[in-house]
Amino acid sequence: MKIRAIVCDMDGTLLKRTGGTDHIGERTRQALLEAQAQGIRLILASGRPHGRLMRYAQELHMLQHGGWLIEVNGTALYDLESGRREVLAQLHRAEIRELYAQLVQMECEVSAYQDRGLWYHIPKRLIAPKLAYRQAHGLSEDCPLTAGAFALVSDNRSGYPDQHEAKGWEDLPEQMNKLCVADSEARIASVMAMLEERFSGRFWWGRTSANWLEIMPAHVNKAEGLKQAASRMGIDPSQIMAFGDGENDIGMLSLCGYGYAMGNALDSVKKVAYDVCESNEEEGVARTVERWLRGKEC
Repeated sequence: MKIRAIVCDMDGTLLKRTGGTDHIGERTRQALLEAQAQGIRLILASGRPHGRLMRYAQELHMLQHGGWLIEVNGTALYDLESGRREVLAQLHRAEIRELYAQLVQMECEVSAYQDRGLWYHIPKRLIAPKLAYRQAHGLSEDCPLTAGAFALVSDNRSGYPDQHEAKGWEDLPEQMNKLCVADSEARIASVMAMLEERFSGRFWWGRTSANWLEIMPAHVNKAEGLKQAASRMGIDPSQIMAFGDGENDIGMLSLCGYGYAMGNALDSVKKVAYDVCESNEEEGVARTVERWLRGKEC
């Protein structure tokens, strides 16, 4: 089967964290540049909005090679060549009123995201551990205490410069891209059970890491976003190679002809993948693409 496009998740997949900052490894960059030179289109599919993806797209020369972005798990599509962006769906404050109140009652850390802003609630039980974490990891005293998918405290002000505390649902913006819950693996499991019991069919949700859960509008996910992007690109999903590590990647990996779970992926992701490649820190994307470019079985 001819591969006409490669779609990559970002955090935990395309990006490495060695040195403490997210970056594309040089081996991966070269492999994807070579793939594009051979006519293969590149798509970035992420929980991030376009503003937090553009520098990586530019680094990979995607604007010159007809690349696309699938933003915030499929809420928006971005055709880099034409500069056209289409918002497909968002959450509305009124529809998440009951859900947000339930998450606050469960003493979860919960955040609502727009393209450049976030609204957060941090329960009192997490303040002391977060202050200790911030000090132990050498973060500045003005660093917000909000979590990230892979850290108890993550300084994401460069991507989300507008940050606000939201004690209740009424403090949230009218529209938002996604709702996220950060907590222990056990508490995340409890939240997922609650969602299944009380909100089944009303939202889509999935873990991107053991400690991070993302909640989206119903029927909005990377797979649906990829179907629409692939249709606009004139590419059948069977001709796409996909890479991911989180539950928000499962549908996308299943849709594509060659869906690879990273070595560091959640077990639930590995179970549905075509195959498992090396981890993001081992540049599994590069190694798999290199093998395919050399004509070897991937």
